[in-house]
Amino acid sequence: MDTGLIEIYTDNAPGERRTALVEDGKIVELHLHRGFALMHGETGEARVIGKSGSGNFLKGPAGQDILMRGIVQEGEGRTVPFRITREAIAEPGLMKLAEARRWVEGDPVNDAETLWAARVPQVPLATCGATSMSDTLAKILTGAASAGRGHVSYQRTKAGLVFDVDGEGDPMALNIAAAVKIANLLRLYQVGGMVMIDFVSVDSKASRIAVAEAFDLASKSDPRGFERSAINGFGMMQVVRARLRPSVLDMLFGTNINSVSTETQAMWLLRTASLEPGFGQRTITAQPAVAQWLLSPLHAELVKQVERGTGAPLAIVADRLLTGYGHVHASQA
Repeated sequence: MDTGLIEIYTDNAPGERRTALVEDGKIVELHLHRGFALMHGETGEARVIGKSGSGNFLKGPAGQDILMRGIVQEGEGRTVPFRITREAIAEPGLMKLAEARRWVEGDPVNDAETLWAARVPQVPLATCGATSMSDTLAKILTGAASAGRGHVSYQRTKAGLVFDVDGEGDPMALNIAAAVKIANLLRLYQVGGMVMIDFVSVDSKASRIAVAEAFDLASKSDPRGFERSAINGFGMMQVVRARLRPSVLDMLFGTNINSVSTETQAMWLLRTASLEPGFGQRTITAQPAVAQWLLSPLHAELVKQVERGTGAPLAIVADRLLTGYGHVHASQA
């Protein structure tokens, strides 16, 4: 029986914050943020580094790349006050820069801490749900979810997120269950942009309307607005959702399609190193691209955070023969 209990799970690690909105013991929204990324609404000053037909290219306070459209009078090397209007978003094969407009007098001044705190409802109960969140993230890697007697599979493409519905049994039952599951997944993983859903084909227009209405009903609790098409005779429905920041899928996979990004592998290893028991030096052994990411001056502060948290030095070792994501060893000395 639902009790209406709402909780917030938090699980922060060097460079990455995770917060989950939990209703009656079930995670319904998962929010991720990596500290080196500028947040939607964040304000500050950035340096002009170039201009083109697309707009003005800026460097943020921590070296972030920003695109400011329109005319900027300041020349290269000068600073411009900004307000982020869309966060940087990774798509398969493409990284979209964070976009900003000029901050003007009277605009709110927002830092990342304030904006992060406003992402999910503030409730009196807070508990650590690190295992639950890790399990939820692990399910993303399968690219599939069960829905009644059927299942839905999904994949990121340059055009958007594509869902396919399949299974045995009554097509209407399969579609209704899938419509509810997909609506829940879109909220859970904070998906924005174009979504395409390929339902099992049904001949009746009334049946197609019923499936679309089941999607609408399941989406009512999702605060993010959307527009959708009708389901056509081939079973296809398009959904467009506001996209001001990357989804959890975008953050995990980056510009890859079916494999987690170098950045994600590095963040997971840093998280593991920060939690590894022991008293001596932590050593991260990773594939060369991941080791290079960790050793970059841009991410030196993340390494320092792990060292401060563990009270021990952190070493990074590249191993081109390594299989898997890498591993962490903590000396007991």
